[in-house]
Amino acid sequence: MLLMKNQKQLILAILKKENKRLFSKHKGELLDKTIEDLAQMLRNEIVNDPNKS
Repeated sequence: MLLMKNQKQLILAILKKENKRLFSKHKGELLDKTIEDLAQMLRNEIVNDPNKS
């Protein structure tokens, strides 16, 4: 595993906050796609978590 789940959640939160900034130089298709992909990764990880009860 490259990143732990809580690290991915932190990155996603930061990316979402950056996406809401009015004058972000990172806004656009790449940022949107990255947020979407990371969110999907986290959803998959939560669904496939072998340690959940």
